[in-house]
Amino acid sequence: GEKPMAVNNIYYVDMEKRYRDFQEGTVDMRNLHPMVYDDRNVALAVRQLSQSPGRMALGPDGTNYKTLEKYSVVELSEIVRERLFSKRMDYVRRTYIPKSNGKMRPLGICSIWDKLVEKCIQLVLEPYCETKFVPSSFGFRERISTHNALAKVKNECQTKPYVLSIDMKDYFGTIDPDITYRELWHIGVKDQVILNYIYHFIKKGYFENSCKVEDPKGSPQGSILGPLVSNVYLHRFDVWLRDQGDCWHDPTVKKFHDPGNRRRRMEETNLKIGIHVRYADDILVLCKDLEDAERFRHSVTKYLTKNMKLVINEEKTKIYDLTRERMKYLGYDFYVFKRNTKHPKKKGRFMVANTLPKNRANEIVAKCRELLQQIRKHPQYDTFHEWNAYVVGIHNYYCGMNLFCESFNQLGWRIKKLFYHTMEKTAKFTYEQSCKNNYLQGKYSSWGKNGYYCFEGFPIIEIGWASYDKGLIAAVKGTVKRDNPYHYGEKKHRPGVSMEMITYLVNTSKYIKNSRLAMFRISKYSSMKGISYLSGEFVPVDKYHCHHIIPRYKGGSNDFDNLCVLSELEHRILHSSTPEQLYVLFPKKKKRIKMLIDAL
Repeated sequence: GEKPMAVNNIYYVDMEKRYRDFQEGTVDMRNLHPMVYDDRNVALAVRQLSQSPGRMALGPDGTNYKTLEKYSVVELSEIVRERLFSKRMDYVRRTYIPKSNGKMRPLGICSIWDKLVEKCIQLVLEPYCETKFVPSSFGFRERISTHNALAKVKNECQTKPYVLSIDMKDYFGTIDPDITYRELWHIGVKDQVILNYIYHFIKKGYFENSCKVEDPKGSPQGSILGPLVSNVYLHRFDVWLRDQGDCWHDPTVKKFHDPGNRRRRMEETNLKIGIHVRYADDILVLCKDLEDAERFRHSVTKYLTKNMKLVINEEKTKIYDLTRERMKYLGYDFYVFKRNTKHPKKKGRFMVANTLPKNRANEIVAKCRELLQQIRKHPQYDTFHEWNAYVVGIHNYYCGMNLFCESFNQLGWRIKKLFYHTMEKTAKFTYEQSCKNNYLQGKYSSWGKNGYYCFEGFPIIEIGWASYDKGLIAAVKGTVKRDNPYHYGEKKHRPGVSMEMITYLVNTSKYIKNSRLAMFRISKYSSMKGISYLSGEFVPVDKYHCHHIIPRYKGGSNDFDNLCVLSELEHRILHSSTPEQLYVLFPKKKKRIKMLIDAL
């Protein structure tokens, strides 16, 4: 999915500007490593790690995100620098998670130090690679989602129903370190320190059943650099395929680019033409006829096995004729049918349908049943929230497909009894529309008009709800047009205080012994717009004191909610032997003052 929009990146590193600098070629590509351990870059890396879902997973050395808290940002950037130059890495702890077909997928859990260094490298290399990547590669990229890839497939299959689908055996596990080095150099990363680090990163081994396993190739799945490395690895392959399909032929040869006769002129040549779509390791080549698809199969197989040392899964690599069979791609079934219409121009033209595969429907029903059983056992906010999150996620992913309403109504019928009985026991049936209409900005406000279930004011979304969204995988989304992937629009970024003040805070807080406190100290001041918790007046940034409401020695945390903005004077009186003076200074704020004094 798409990364959450990080608007406050700009406090630390202006990613948008970094992308432009790479685009204009003003960065010395042989000397990138100082950018990696620059303390602003490290601060942003710590911030982004604090929001990642796997931050609490213990690495092989027992570290997780909490380990970073004890250090200041300056100390962390020293550690990153030291690890980058010495190429010091920990082995990866390998666990297995079940795949949907019953096999197991290996997942690497890295130590937090590795994650930090990888994140810092990623923040430097990713904007550069984004300036080079091809628009037909859709996996793991900023502000591109699966829906873009699906839109392109749906749009192009109308005229190219023969699809070559390439399946690679264990793609992430077969990435070769030498080729990675070659491809990174070729895309333009010439910094020896970073190149050597990534080379070692791919060669490092893993722990399995507490035994060290030396593993000379493969990028650990679940690592931060993995997706980026895997995209760079196939970048030249993308360019090679693009020149045979999307950007067909040399633009100076006019006859292939004249819109009227282009197709006919192409057909007169003996060249194979195919549009390609790549989502990570799922490669599709869409061709006009079977012969072209066969020829692509040979050339692509040869390219990937000889040049890239990858292993192709012969059984699963096949050519689909969409007019006769269905193809599974990214959780959808695709097929082509002829339009049944009286319209003479449209009659007999191909249309593409994308529907819900049977086994996926069964998986969804099974998962819903499991979630409902959880609710029966523990009727509490968490289990209801999990149910809602799952259902809304499924709606968001599938609401662009053909027959959406019918398919989802059917899913609703299949779990109707269980849903009804579970809700009767645990939730309340209500006709009061407001809590549903306020949920997710009113996304479900048109549903549940004759009542719906509610748990303590929290609406419960039914699987049959949600409307078909024709824009979700519309043809327009198949081409990725974005001037700058890190440009999130002006409206989003409105800090409560000026950028100069924030810069001052970022610079002064990098020596604070606790990196978490350093982050929240900045965001607290910004979100309160610098207004003191007691006086209600603006506190200049050099007089700002950040006060822990529940003190640290009583187990108070460094979290956002436990901090408040005070001026130097207020803070000094509060911690003095006579904090009662505050009552005289701020007679209107008795409750707050009492709360602060009692907490001490």
